[in-house]
Amino acid sequence: MIRIPRNNRVLTDSKFLLIDLDGTLINTADIALKPMKDGQEQADLSRIQIFDGAREFISQATGLGFQCIIVSDSHPKYVNTIVKEYFGNISALSLADKPNTLKTINFLRSENIELSDNNCYVLGDSWLDIELGRGLRVPTVLTSFYQTTNLEIRDGIGDYIKNIKSGSTYYAENYHQILNILRNPLQHLLCLEAGSRGVVSCIARKPRRDDFPPDGSLTAHRILARQSQGECDKYHTTEKYFEFNRADRSRELLFTLRDSVITYIDRILEERSFLWDIFTYVPDKRTTQPTNKMGELFNLIVELVGQRTASWNCLSIFEWNEGVDSSTRRQPSAGDRRRFVRSNLILQEGVNVNGKNVIIIDDQYTTGATADALAEKLRARGAKNVLFIALFHLITSVNSSKLCPRCSVNGQTKQLQVKINRQTGQKFYSCVPPQYKGDGCGYTENIV
Repeated sequence: MIRIPRNNRVLTDSKFLLIDLDGTLINTADIALKPMKDGQEQADLSRIQIFDGAREFISQATGLGFQCIIVSDSHPKYVNTIVKEYFGNISALSLADKPNTLKTINFLRSENIELSDNNCYVLGDSWLDIELGRGLRVPTVLTSFYQTTNLEIRDGIGDYIKNIKSGSTYYAENYHQILNILRNPLQHLLCLEAGSRGVVSCIARKPRRDDFPPDGSLTAHRILARQSQGECDKYHTTEKYFEFNRADRSRELLFTLRDSVITYIDRILEERSFLWDIFTYVPDKRTTQPTNKMGELFNLIVELVGQRTASWNCLSIFEWNEGVDSSTRRQPSAGDRRRFVRSNLILQEGVNVNGKNVIIIDDQYTTGATADALAEKLRARGAKNVLFIALFHLITSVNSSKLCPRCSVNGQTKQLQVKINRQTGQKFYSCVPPQYKGDGCGYTENIV
């Protein structure tokens, strides 16, 4: 590893960018380069292509006050050769087992660097980078600078859905977008995440790439915020998701959800690629508690949307079978979820969707099974374009790097797990005891 110059004080007043190397600064997605990255072959600089603007980006980020540190999962001799050639006097750390949050923290502390969610970002092109950032509890930027036909499972190369589901704070397709994020982080949050902080953003994310069937129509999925089961940066909206699912949810929350959806819909209207005809929602089952939460939110949205979109039909077109006694989330796989929705969520008779463009809103997006099943039903009746908008995206769980202070005192290094109080949405660390299927001591600590 290339060492960071030491000094005698902890660098808490500085800003840091932890930047992936392969796929983020250099275009090395080609599987043929893997032996070099693994240290099995000498780094051949003639085969290494640096992305246009990479060096300028480092310079501009430095100009914004960031100290750049490369954190790569490639072999040190490969990393050090490339960094020295292309980026000069910049610090670097090689992690053979990225994401290794504990090793990263220990390295940074050895260099008198203490990270916080206010002074650090992690940038990278794969789920490995995002998991590292989430483990550090700092904002992350998922980059997308290249295309590849190779799917490399370990590095996440080519796996769009897995990389997106890892739950980055931001998504960028070029260095200019990253610099804008660094300059104005709140304005580049997802729509609902920004709205939860009193900021306006019209950004939604594609949990999968848009689908264009042979007839030229469009099927698109969008999510407005992230719901995290594990470690995450401070901008996630897990507590909002759980509040929305409580009977005592506040009107303030409903208005925040309403305004965020309308902000994104306004963006759709501005694009005017085609006109939307029907605006609808996924209803709650009659047995769901609290009852009709999506219907209540839908009506709040329609009160305002209807004033701007007189041509839209805002109506409920789906209903659950009377006797359904399970739920989508209880189904074990995406295929089971699709079958469950196909069998139990009905497109009402007499609703004319032939040739229509339909927007559907739902509360949570997990695998996209509900969106797929409803799009199939609509297309079977002749619908043309379908846009599925979900408030919350259930992202991949990431374990905590925090150690139990009690067990560690006894010479053990037991990692705490992140748990959620489902009544309040409050996350907390837990050294899970045996009565909750763990082997810990029972220590808990709220996450602030």
